[in-house]
Amino acid sequence: MRKRNWTILVVLAAAVLVSAAAQAAAPKAKAKPPATPPVRADGENKVTLSWEKFKEVTGLSEEDLKAREAGTFTLSWEEVQDLLGVKIEKVGNAKLRIPWQEFKTLLLWSIQQKKPEMPPPPTDFAITSAEYAGDLSKDGAVFTATFKISILKEKEWKVIPLLPATVAIQDVTLPQGAHLRLEKNFYEVMTVAAGDIEVKITFAVAVKEEAGSLSLRFDRVPSASCLLDLKVAQTGVDIDVVGAQSVVKKEEGQATRVAAALPAAAPVQLSWERAIPEAEKVPPKLYAETQTLVAVGDGMLIGRQRVNFNILHTGVRVLKLKLPQDTSILEVKGDRVRDWRVTNDELSVALSSEVLGAYALNVTYEKATGAQQAGAASLPILRAVDVVREKGHIGVVALANVELSAPKLQGATAIDVRELPAELLSMTSQPILLAYRYVADTFDIQLAIKKHEDVDVLVTIIDSAVVTTMQTLDGRRITKAVYNVRNNRKQFLRLVMPKGVEIWSASVSGKSIRPAKDDEGRVLIPLVRSEGAASGLSAFPVELVYVEKEADAAKKPPPRGTLHIELPRAAEPVTHFMVNLYLPKEGKYTKAWSSDAAIDGPLTVVKEFRQLVGVLGRPKVHAEKAAKVLQMAAQAKADARATAAGATPIRVNLPIDGQLFRLEKILVLDEPLFIDVTYSGWERK
Repeated sequence: MRKRNWTILVVLAAAVLVSAAAQAAAPKAKAKPPATPPVRADGENKVTLSWEKFKEVTGLSEEDLKAREAGTFTLSWEEVQDLLGVKIEKVGNAKLRIPWQEFKTLLLWSIQQKKPEMPPPPTDFAITSAEYAGDLSKDGAVFTATFKISILKEKEWKVIPLLPATVAIQDVTLPQGAHLRLEKNFYEVMTVAAGDIEVKITFAVAVKEEAGSLSLRFDRVPSASCLLDLKVAQTGVDIDVVGAQSVVKKEEGQATRVAAALPAAAPVQLSWERAIPEAEKVPPKLYAETQTLVAVGDGMLIGRQRVNFNILHTGVRVLKLKLPQDTSILEVKGDRVRDWRVTNDELSVALSSEVLGAYALNVTYEKATGAQQAGAASLPILRAVDVVREKGHIGVVALANVELSAPKLQGATAIDVRELPAELLSMTSQPILLAYRYVADTFDIQLAIKKHEDVDVLVTIIDSAVVTTMQTLDGRRITKAVYNVRNNRKQFLRLVMPKGVEIWSASVSGKSIRPAKDDEGRVLIPLVRSEGAASGLSAFPVELVYVEKEADAAKKPPPRGTLHIELPRAAEPVTHFMVNLYLPKEGKYTKAWSSDAAIDGPLTVVKEFRQLVGVLGRPKVHAEKAAKVLQMAAQAKADARATAAGATPIRVNLPIDGQLFRLEKILVLDEPLFIDVTYSGWERK
């Protein structure tokens, strides 16, 4: 049935199209039609089909046509069930004949019933926009608020809050079926309708006046967008809208209008007052105060200058400094410095934006003076350009062995160093030798630099030396010398050794080394640089083990006589030199008719080594014990390195036997050291 209905509509539409085409194409004189055409155009708006052709196209029987002439439709039972959405069994081939109007109503009802169910909205309503147009005056403000609301919930009553109860409503325009009420200190709109609505409310807000400024405030409900359209009936007014994201101000006739956009939940809070007339543009006025530190080195003057500008009236973007002749700029630092360049002895500093008020610029520069400074030369100071007044302080320090003086001053005043500002004193840790102050537009400080010859200072010292030597009856001696060295720059420790010695081992800071000899026959021990410590450079041990033999191996020492022992002599000063001398226990080593040891030489025989005070206020130090501790620590560190590398440490141990005598000397300065021992009783038993 449905197929036939659609076929009829298509045929009728085709008939209308054919009629229109035939009307457009028909000539003014009628052409003679064929004898029996299936389709014939009769007249300007009519198409004639043969009866057989019409039944063939539409598929209608004569019964269907009779029913249609009566204004009814015949539906099969399957079509009825499809329209009603029900299923009835055992109906067979029943049909339903229904008038056209009832069929139309049934069809519309079926379409409505088959609409898909929508999920419930996440909220009952949404305020899509709010616009507040207000006229402001000192007596009060009147606003017209226009709210556009999308109501999503279709059924039941919806309550939509719009304005706080602190405002006074004057007029309300509501859509049909909506009502306004006051509940919980808020004006609310109630409606049962759904869809988009618009609400307009005119209300008044109180204005406060304080110190010539007018202000108002009221809360509002959140909305997707919020615009303010404000109007004050006078010109020359500044309007400040708190929290506004954009503000556009313009004057229209004798009124001032402001358009502003507020964020989602910000209250409406604004103030307005008479605008302060802008001051007339005047040229900028600059004042400068400088703090300059000049360091005198070998053939070079290095300056560090801080220029504190005070800029009035109008901001500036370029600052200029005049340079002394032959001065090179090394660095320019300051807030918002974009670029700087030197042209014709003038430094131009470009800033990324205008500065007004206080501004500080730091400049580092240098000027060559030559290796030999003859006479006096002007002290190089940078001067600010285009300033009303400049004043400053200058400090001079020495970085080399030079003597400074200022034989001639012009426009500047010599002051005590203690009168310099703390800002300038903090620029250096060196003592400031000369200090000046200037306020004049032009000044000249003639600086005389006198170079003095450098004097060598001590760069290596031996804090203590412990020499342990053992003498045998057959004339051989074995000696171990340990030096505690503090070294800054020396490459070698130079030792003058006794004649005929054979060095068995040598180590520096626990690490074995290979000694060398210079042209004068002195033994060279390679040194390392001392590590830093809280009290200065730390000491490290240098150890040397050697053996002395008689020139004639067959010759034995006589039973009694004098034994001459030479000790190693270091080129560097030795603070505390100590000797542990072991002599054969069979012998006698005392003077006749006395118990004193028969030992002579530059060293003094003592019972115990003295303990010296290295720093005032600290306890005394036992030099021999301290040397042993330092040597053991260095040896343990070296053994650990050798073991980690897979090597086996080799150490020469000194055999100790005989009578012990202790000798010492305080402060040895590159002088011969020897011991003469008178002995007896060296008979071999």
